[in-house]
Amino acid sequence: MKILVTGTTGFIGSHLAVHLAACGHEVIATARQPEKLAILSSLDGIRQARLDLQDRAGWTGLLTGCDAVAHVALGWGETGPAMLEHDTAASVALLEAAREAGVGKFLYTSSTAANGEMSPANHADRAARPVDLYGATKAATEMFCRSYANTSDMSVHVVRPGYVFGEPAIKGARSQPDQRFHALCESVRNGTPVHLIRHDGTQFLHVRDLVRVYAKLLEHSAKFSIHYALSARWRAWGWVAQEAMRIAGLTLPLDIEDRGYGETPWTFDVSGMRDDLGLSFDNEDRLREHLKWGLSREL
Repeated sequence: MKILVTGTTGFIGSHLAVHLAACGHEVIATARQPEKLAILSSLDGIRQARLDLQDRAGWTGLLTGCDAVAHVALGWGETGPAMLEHDTAASVALLEAAREAGVGKFLYTSSTAANGEMSPANHADRAARPVDLYGATKAATEMFCRSYANTSDMSVHVVRPGYVFGEPAIKGARSQPDQRFHALCESVRNGTPVHLIRHDGTQFLHVRDLVRVYAKLLEHSAKFSIHYALSARWRAWGWVAQEAMRIAGLTLPLDIEDRGYGETPWTFDVSGMRDDLGLSFDNEDRLREHLKWGLSREL
């Protein structure tokens, strides 16, 4: 398949471009400033191009002949109107441009933030209740995705990642933007107390597993779908800290902050990913691998 991927200078986008090319697809790796990761163009199966969500000139030429679009890029805004213009409207414009170009599949990168207010068990078919602008733009674009699937020949699939971690896809690329792993590993390397929030944790998913979800969705026969993309296993940050200390051969004091989180974790239902795509992920080995990388990379 010929696949256009947006946001390929970012963490998830760079991994997705590399993975799809390794699977034998022809990848157009786009970004607002593709020169920031020019090394992508040296890989077999990848051609880099500029695609700015705020500048639609050239979109038609890039989309012509594409079988699929994987939209990863985010257009940020500090206010509601800015987020609406920079991300929601831009993503809808890309949906429309893909439809006009005859693209068969559109994969949209949403987020668990579209779910918003948490319940003890959060299902993909629950009505979205976003609590911030990021969640609002993701939830709004999901609604347009469903509409395009119902009113065009294009099938549209929504991926809702949660906490995604991992190493850079290639030399010079980014690791995950969240800094908690970095801070934890830095504390262990320096032998200082490790800061944790009591009962805090998540269904950590490694980026190399996340991109497998996108690849499977390219084969998915449904006209529209929403899938949470997280590990089936919830793990506490306390477990991650203990593993980091075990790997380093140290025992350090824990600086535990209490924010009132309950002992029973609230989770996302990933049964749809298992039933529809045949994918289910644990995260134990991946977390240990990432901690070893994090503990060693600045020594």
